[in-house]
Amino acid sequence: MEAREALARFAQALEALPVAQREAFLLHEEAGLSIAEIAAATGSNAEAAKSRLRYAVAKLKAAVEDD
Repeated sequence: MEAREALARFAQALEALPVAQREAFLLHEEAGLSIAEIAAATGSNAEAAKSRLRYAVAKLKAAVEDD
């Protein structure tokens, strides 16, 4: 039951992310792209890609851990 609730919170948090953060997260986790590859795929620089990924992970982690 707890796992199901955590998954639901994760899914909601993923949908609530800004598009750029969600895109960076999915490219990293689903497609297995590196920061440099994410930057190239999104037309941004590596620092922007890293920042977007870092913020996305932090927000998703907080949503799952939030009780």
